[in-house]
Amino acid sequence: MQHRMWLLALFFCAMTHAATPLRVGLGVSDQVFKNPTAQSGYEQLLVNELLQTLQLPHQIIKVPHARLRQMLMAGELDLAVRQQQPSFGGVYLTSPYSRVHNKAFALADFRGQLQSVADLANYRLTAFQNATAVLGPLYAAVTAHAPEYRELSDHTQAVLMLLKGRTQLLVMNEKTLENVLTGLGRTRNELREYDLFKVTEFRLGSRDAALIKELDKLLALWQGNGRLQLLAQRGQELRHADSGQPQPATVRNE
Repeated sequence: MQHRMWLLALFFCAMTHAATPLRVGLGVSDQVFKNPTAQSGYEQLLVNELLQTLQLPHQIIKVPHARLRQMLMAGELDLAVRQQQPSFGGVYLTSPYSRVHNKAFALADFRGQLQSVADLANYRLTAFQNATAVLGPLYAAVTAHAPEYRELSDHTQAVLMLLKGRTQLLVMNEKTLENVLTGLGRTRNELREYDLFKVTEFRLGSRDAALIKELDKLLALWQGNGRLQLLAQRGQELRHADSGQPQPATVRNE
């Protein structure tokens, strides 16, 4: 009898564990997919569809982008977006689900010389929030010596600072910049741009190697059949609908 009760307890414990939703971390201060009023953006759509396809219950936990890695390592999240290579602390990574191209932008009359990231130290600089974490240690070291440096989560405010001459340089993803300029009735032709950074690849991360393997299979399949691009486009349409900005005629897939 005691043995039977032990087996029943073990069974119910396993069932409870299986039904426990995965804790999925999304960044609330991210750059490309930030959507303060909408319920979903590309990354949330992607995570929901991936885990629903695998029939895995989950709950979304929104935290500052910079905390995602810390929470993964501490076991406070089971899965997180916006992870970058190299892998770390027992966390496994999928193949990239998004590639982001950040550049430095200046007004057309800017006369400075920008040949490398190191040259940024000579100018007043504004960037997207968490740029020092995303763009790496060299960028962080350089900006520490800039005469003025700030990171803003409000992309429209950041672009306006450049347009009004309140900062000399703006570091931002080119897709985000185009979206903001469209909403302001301005064009990218008004600016000079400097291609100083490598393309940033974002991946899903988890301490569960088996989960990452299954997610990676789906990502490869969806990359091949165009489903990832459709999800990215849906996320962009949601963001434009909620921001009230006009939808760009062409969606660029980077």
